[in-house]
Amino acid sequence: MGLFSKTLIPLEPIETARLRIVPLTRGEFDAALRDPLRDEEFHAAMEELDERARHDSPARFAWYSNRMIYRKEDNVCIGSIACMNSPEKDPDKLGLVEIGYSTDEAFRCHGYMTEAVGALCDWILAQKKVYGVIAGVMDDNPASCRVLEKNGFVMTDHSETLSLQVWKKLPAGRRPITFFERIF
Repeated sequence: MGLFSKTLIPLEPIETARLRIVPLTRGEFDAALRDPLRDEEFHAAMEELDERARHDSPARFAWYSNRMIYRKEDNVCIGSIACMNSPEKDPDKLGLVEIGYSTDEAFRCHGYMTEAVGALCDWILAQKKVYGVIAGVMDDNPASCRVLEKNGFVMTDHSETLSLQVWKKLPAGRRPITFFERIF
């Protein structure tokens, strides 16, 4: 899965005790981009994912597909979660994968996103060429910070100008990816 690899990464659902996290296929992703019933924030996130996906190998679309989060008990969609890059397209060239997520307001404060973030991080960290996971959180979103804390993330940076916190999850014993490991 090096820099020149075209190995297909399958779009696999992730299951937890209460949730099914289902990645959108390319066709479903394209339909969601055009869905007039989605809010502006959802469309902006999807457009950013689409732009990033188009600059990477189509075989690595699984890294960019938005994943819809369904509550198992009634199959209701409670939010979404996504990787914002593949490890090969990490701007810092370390093998870090950024995540983003959103919970529909009616389903907040039930621990669903904590469960979903944990499951996605497990999937990410099980992939080759991954050093760790990062997430950016606005200062006015303490609930999101708590989700990350509960999943073993640590705040590593803060921008006063952007009012943004950067959180990282680096598993114990994990070392940065070397240049040669990225390519070969």
